[in-house]
Amino acid sequence: MLTKEFIKKVKEINEDWEIGVVDKGIYIKIGSAYYCSVRTSETYALDTRYENFYEMSESDKENLLKLCVEYASTPIKDREIKLSDVERVILENVKTIKYLARDEDGTLGAFEWIPVKRDRYWEDGNYNDFEINSDLFSFVKWEDEDPTKIRDLLEVD
Repeated sequence: MLTKEFIKKVKEINEDWEIGVVDKGIYIKIGSAYYCSVRTSETYALDTRYENFYEMSESDKENLLKLCVEYASTPIKDREIKLSDVERVILENVKTIKYLARDEDGTLGAFEWIPVKRDRYWEDGNYNDFEINSDLFSFVKWEDEDPTKIRDLLEVD
């Protein structure tokens, strides 16, 4: 699981949680009240020994624990998106394109406006989209619920 995906899913459980990302871990808290943490520098390392974790509802506790275990068991190299040099150059030089999304058939599309997922393809309604070599951006999947924001990719690394 990607770190950004983990953080998004944590916020879906409780939008009030603050996510603190530091060198070696991700801390889930509200103010100074910690709920749990997951190490980013090693696999299978998480901590739920915080008092606030045990005071949560059973469903929040169960959902958060499952999510933390999934993230903690993800190999370190698979937690982050790494752009190739070619991918980075493309994104840095195509200023009008803001989103990437992959159709069910594997076609990779680039969009100026936020596209919507249809039965088998993505479209932005303006038909200003174009195809990119499908071998690039292999982390963009048809199964993704949302299109990939290019701005987010350029902030990676």
